[in-house]
Amino acid sequence: MKLNIYSSVLKAETNFRYMIFANCISRFGDSVDAIAYSWMVYQLTGSKAWLTVILGVNMIPTVLFQPFLGGFTEYCNKKKIIVMCDISRGCVVLATCMLLFLHVIRPWHLLVLTFINSSIEALRIPNGTAILPQILKQEYYKTAISLDQGVRRTAELAGTGCAGIIVGCIGMEGALFVDVVTFLVSGLLLSFLKIEDRKEENKIFQFHSYMESLKEGAVYFKKSNLAVMACIICVMLNLCTLPIENLQAAYISEYLKLDVFAMSAGGTAVTAGMICGSLVLPIISQKILEKQLLVHGGIFIGIIYFIYILLGIIPSTEGRYISYFIAAFFFGTVNSMIGVTVQIIFVSRTPKEFIGRISGIFNALACSSMPVGSFLLAGLSLILSIRELYLLMGFFSIIVFLLFGQSKEIMLLDRV
Repeated sequence: MKLNIYSSVLKAETNFRYMIFANCISRFGDSVDAIAYSWMVYQLTGSKAWLTVILGVNMIPTVLFQPFLGGFTEYCNKKKIIVMCDISRGCVVLATCMLLFLHVIRPWHLLVLTFINSSIEALRIPNGTAILPQILKQEYYKTAISLDQGVRRTAELAGTGCAGIIVGCIGMEGALFVDVVTFLVSGLLLSFLKIEDRKEENKIFQFHSYMESLKEGAVYFKKSNLAVMACIICVMLNLCTLPIENLQAAYISEYLKLDVFAMSAGGTAVTAGMICGSLVLPIISQKILEKQLLVHGGIFIGIIYFIYILLGIIPSTEGRYISYFIAAFFFGTVNSMIGVTVQIIFVSRTPKEFIGRISGIFNALACSSMPVGSFLLAGLSLILSIRELYLLMGFFSIIVFLLFGQSKEIMLLDRV
């Protein structure tokens, strides 16, 4: 796999260039927002439990709404939907920004606004997935998805690297406003997509046909062993990475005894690793079976937890910074390889007419572990220390993926 394959996709697919640029802009804003939002929640509440509860609420709309909203992709103009969703999410973040600026924000405000924002995203995701076959040729799927993920992560790297500086210079309100602007710019760029109007987008909505469409999609998903297995892997991956992602602020502040700039450094490292993992995946997948990549990657995530625990005994502040950066980089690399592999499997193996419906079901099931895991983690964080939680999750991750390696079903994923 040579670098010129990436350039050939960009030259051949004009619409994909608009989409990848829009994704780049929005991910930059989101990465700045993620640091500011996490730090804001922790500073506002002083509670590890609140960090996990917020993420749990963030996942609820995906689980509840996406299976049903996925069916609407057959009746919607997908371009208009994703543009409207980006603008709407920008407005929700603007509301959060204003409440913070006026010093009237409360934890319950964050719960409500997070739920609204995630509900809008639950509509955007299946439409964003279903539009891919309209802007990409099938032979470009693997390369384009890897490139898209690499560009997204590069934007995250830039945003995360700037987050500490942005928060320090213009405050959390300013960081949130950056995300508002990027949402609006993303919506504007996506409005330039030139997509041929499809007949299914002109279909008149009828409840009976809609329910039949949902049923048809559910039956297909149930019969697809590949889709079910990929979904199970996503569920386990979400559970295994949850403490690292949810408790980053608490881990850095309480365990490593570092400040918000360490969050920015760690986020930068994770993102850099995800860029690396996304871009080298097409090369590695030619030499390593997907089964080996998924199983060994999951085991390595378990080992990362033990490494994170060891970082706390490093005496010097500089040593903890550097070691945390390195460990976070490898975590991001492996996490990205697993996630992008599963995404490629889904898009390339699912019939075009089912992608919208199946993506709703797939994402809902895959993300169902997030709110459950978040609330469970919130409870555990009240009785266990960061060290004890990471030790527990390290053993859990290794055991889960070792069991995956022994299953016959995972052989379905040996070829993409």
